[in-house]
This record gives sequence, structure tokens and C-alpha cells, in this order.
Amino acid sequence: MAIYIPGKRNRHGRTQSAKRNAVAVLQLTAMVDMFTVLVVFLLQNYATTNQILPLEDSVALPKAASVKELKPSNVIVVSENGVRVNNSDIANLDQVKNAEDWMIPGLREKIEQLIKDGEEKKKTLGAQLRQAVSDAKQNSGPAEDEVDDFRKITIQADKAIDFLTVKKVMYTATEAGVYEINFAVIKRPDLPKN
Repeated sequence: MAIYIPGKRNRHGRTQSAKRNAVAVLQLTAMVDMFTVLVVFLLQNYATTNQILPLEDSVALPKAASVKELKPSNVIVVSENGVRVNNSDIANLDQVKNAEDWMIPGLREKIEQLIKDGEEKKKTLGAQLRQAVSDAKQNSGPAEDEVDDFRKITIQADKAIDFLTVKKVMYTATEAGVYEINFAVIKRPDLPKN
């Protein structure tokens, strides 16, 4: 009886050559998981603010040294083109300037509608669940000084607009039910100390 070298044999009983046919399988699932984690990590770490305000080319914002991060809110734009709330035209700038009354009727109606919509959205079950979860994470009830997002506004006023016009917008907003008014500004670089 013959002695055979161990290993795979073909149909004639001979050993196969030393070449091996290897098939490499790329583990795509693990790579997709890795990239997903990487994208989420980068989005969380490089988000500079909670709200990105779309700035119009026609609005030149004033500069300020003392700034704070803006929270999500409705945006009122006061420019040479007129007064706008969340990209919907409200009034012409000349109408607001020349008006004797401080109240801007179209602006008040729009803000009251936004507040009403926010109140209705707050009453939904999903919003109540989110509020309960966030309260449980903080181990306390809702803060009393916390203002609802729909009761806040951010005013983007061109620096060439007179203050009386901006004051009329602020008066109308507070009469409509807004609790917090913020101004969008450009942060002035720190001045070197002498």
C-alpha cells in the first residue's frame, strides 16, 4: 500500500498544487456601523450653536462685544425691504416708520398665531412625553424662569434702521404675548489690551 501525503485530493487521487484559491469577504456591516458612529460623533462635537439663523444679504447686523448663544425662536427681520416674520412679509418699512400708532397690526396677528400654534403643539402627547423625560433627566420639575420657545423672538435689525421702528416692533411683540426678545448681532473680536 502506498503512503500518501495528507491534504486535499482531486478526483484522480492526486494532491492539488500549492496554490490556494482564497476568497476575501469584505465585512461591510462593520464598516457602515463604524462610519455611522463617526458621523454622529462629529455632528455632536462640532455643532457650534443650537440655532442657525439664515441671514439676508440686505441686513447688515450691528457688532457687539458681549454676546450669548441664541436659543431656538421665531425670527423677525427688520430691513430696508420691510418687516418679515419667519420669511413671510408683514409690512413695508415706510408704513411702519410713518405710522402714528406703535402697534403693527399684521405683526401682532402673525405673532399671536405663532404663539397659538405653539400652545397647541405643546398639548400633544408626544410633547408631554418629551417634557416628562427631560424633567426626569434633570431630577426636578420644569424651571419657573424657563420660557417656551414659541414665546421667544429674535430680532435681526439692520444697523441703518432707526430705533423708533425697532421699538415699534418690540412693543408689538410684547403686546402679542412674547416674553423674551433677543437681538441677532455679530460678535466683535476682542480688542487687544494696552
